[in-house]
Amino acid sequence: MKTVIQFLLYKLLFKLIVISLIFSISKHSYALSPSDAAYWNMNRTLSGTVQEGIAKRGFATTDPRVANTLARISPALKVVAGGAAAVVAGSVSAPVWASIAIGVGVSYAIPYAIDLAIAGVKWLFRSDGLIDESGSPSTVDTSGTMTAGGEYWKSSGYPKEIAGANGEAIARQNYFDRRALPGNSYMTETPVCVVNSTTTSTTIVCGGYGIATKYTSGAPTTCPKGLFSDNGHCIGYTFPTPTSIPAQTGRTLQQAVNDLPTQDLNKQLNPDLIAALVNQAWRYAAEQPGYDGLPYPASNPITGEEVSNWTKANPTLAPTVSDFVTPRPVTTASPNPWALTPTPTAPVFTPAPAPNTNTTNPGAANPIANLGPDPGIGAPSLETPPTPAEILAPILNLMPALKNFTPNTQAGTCPTPSFQIFGSSITLSAHCTLIESNKTIMQAAMGFAWAVMAMFILLSA
Repeated sequence: MKTVIQFLLYKLLFKLIVISLIFSISKHSYALSPSDAAYWNMNRTLSGTVQEGIAKRGFATTDPRVANTLARISPALKVVAGGAAAVVAGSVSAPVWASIAIGVGVSYAIPYAIDLAIAGVKWLFRSDGLIDESGSPSTVDTSGTMTAGGEYWKSSGYPKEIAGANGEAIARQNYFDRRALPGNSYMTETPVCVVNSTTTSTTIVCGGYGIATKYTSGAPTTCPKGLFSDNGHCIGYTFPTPTSIPAQTGRTLQQAVNDLPTQDLNKQLNPDLIAALVNQAWRYAAEQPGYDGLPYPASNPITGEEVSNWTKANPTLAPTVSDFVTPRPVTTASPNPWALTPTPTAPVFTPAPAPNTNTTNPGAANPIANLGPDPGIGAPSLETPPTPAEILAPILNLMPALKNFTPNTQAGTCPTPSFQIFGSSITLSAHCTLIESNKTIMQAAMGFAWAVMAMFILLSA
């Protein structure tokens, strides 16, 4: 009898330990450390997107201003982090990338509610630093079709072996089937599910008990959408669907992070949100004194499509919602958690080096002298401007020999031609009388005409 009681006590103690471990893991599953590869995915994606964006906008990758841009964004983000709100996860309290997004003014770039992950919880970043949140109805994908012999997910086999096209759905169904067994009422109704991937296998574990493993081939039968295979028969899922978060306003960053459903943490971060963060971080750095990177392309900002293209080309480096809300403390190994690496796809993360490395300063041998607060140089002096007479003198004194030129006077008479016709002599003198009577007017007109001609000749020179 004593042995039976001890056995039952040990069994109860074991279950309590397992439950506490599961709760601890699920509660702080997004608390990464700098040694984790995924810790730097946000940094890599921002760096890769900026560099590809620069190249698409016509700048050569060898331009020293490219390195300068990354080198100026990194310390600018560190300054923002110094005044950003911290998030507590477990024993770690530090700013998160969401803090940086708020600090650089992402509320101005995204003045509407945006999905953190596609079809996930929506956040509205308010200008006062608070967050309005709302969640779409939470569902588990059961729309896949399993084809006999093809790819499929299979449960662990206890209490029964089931198979289907959707991994989380199979894991939740397996958990629900175990929960229905006698003595398992302590198991929660909607467990937290975690994806575990290695180089050889991928599994989804829900609540520590519901397990589904992925297989690339060998599906036992064909089941249409919404159904799974139970001993060769296609039946519908019966596990309860996890609920979504309710709409709430005025939440602090800590509260908004705590409200995130665990199933959303492992989803890929919305590319539009990353693009807004990239643009605002670049803009913020470009506004700082001494900035010597490339100007922020305000008329042609980075787009979510560009971010999506980069993450599709580098799927293992795509950041998740967890990366966006993971505390990032300053440590000896990571003095600047916001540093952008010049080679984002390198296997080892290295912060951006100082700009213009391995170059010489031509003015280093001739440092600028410090003249002090009052060098006593005095005000600059101006030359005396020339007078109008001095300005016109070169023209007025042009060809001085012609100044006293006087044309010779001519004593002329008006010609009066005459001719004989029909025995009579006729003399033409009427024109002389006309010219003589209008001599004064004609002299004035000719004088004016010559003066105009002379002016045009002089101005054309």
